[in-house]
Amino acid sequence: MGWLRDTFPEPDNDSTELERIQYAQAYILEMIGGYLMLDLSRILVHLRWLLKLVDFRAAGEFSWASVVLATLYKEMYEATRPNKAKIGGCLSLLQSWARFRFLFLRHRVDHPYTFSLITR
Repeated sequence: MGWLRDTFPEPDNDSTELERIQYAQAYILEMIGGYLMLDLSRILVHLRWLLKLVDFRAAGEFSWASVVLATLYKEMYEATRPNKAKIGGCLSLLQSWARFRFLFLRHRVDHPYTFSLITR
């Protein structure tokens, strides 16, 4: 994951279209490997996802939510083994489901949530 950040830095205003496309592909690959479909090391991303990002139009046609959910289910199944100590996959999806279903897991807040990135 560090290699992706080092090799494809954020493009400048004078960057070429190819550099912007490469940065976008690297950024999406980083999101896939670093947040959505984590492996146990949390520093690697499987190269099979790179082949899905070659054509952006085709990548938009895939059911990414299904893949994330299937990866989470696979990791949860593998976590049932007695000698398994870690779990991969999109655990934030599992946490949000648990907080929605089990009210005692929700955080108690006195103010509404704000999303600073969206309000900028």
